Amino acid sequence: MCITGGEPLLQDEIEDLINVLLKKGYNICLETNGSINVAPVSSKKSLMISLDIKCPSSNMHEKMHFNNIPLLDGDDQLKFVIKDKNDYNYAKDIIKKYEPKCSIFFQPAWGTDSTNLAEWILADRLNVKLGLQIHKILWGDKRGL
Repeated sequence: MCITGGEPLLQDEIEDLINVLLKKGYNICLETNGSINVAPVSSKKSLMISLDIKCPSSNMHEKMHFNNIPLLDGDDQLKFVIKDKNDYNYAKDIIKKYEPKCSIFFQPAWGTDSTNLAEWILADRLNVKLGLQIHKILWGDKRGL
C-alpha cells in the first residue's frame, strides 16, 4: 500500500494508520516530502520510506529535514527532482555529505531535457538511478485517463 499526499506525515493519526496496516500484514510505501522528521516511523518493518529532498529550483530546499537521511536504510529510497545543473550539483553535495544507505533517484523536473541529466550522471559515474515520469512522457499533464 502506498501512503502519499500532500504530506502524509502532517496527519495526526498517520502513525496509528501505519501500525494498523502493518498488523494486518500490508507492506507500505510512505511517500514524504522530506520536511518532517521520519524518526517515529523509520524503523518499522515492512515500511519503505520514499523521501524527497527539494532542490534549489523548487524554492523549498531550505525546508528540508536533512536528519532524515541517516534514518533511511537499504529498503528505503531518496529522490531528488533535478531542473538544472545547479540542482544537480546540490544533490551531489547532499549525497557526498550524508552518504545515504538507500537507493537514490534523480528525476528530471517535468519539462526539462532528461538527456542532460542522464549525461551528467554518466559523466560523474554517480551511483544513482534515473527516474522518469513515464505517465507524463506518454500523456503529458492530462489528468483522468
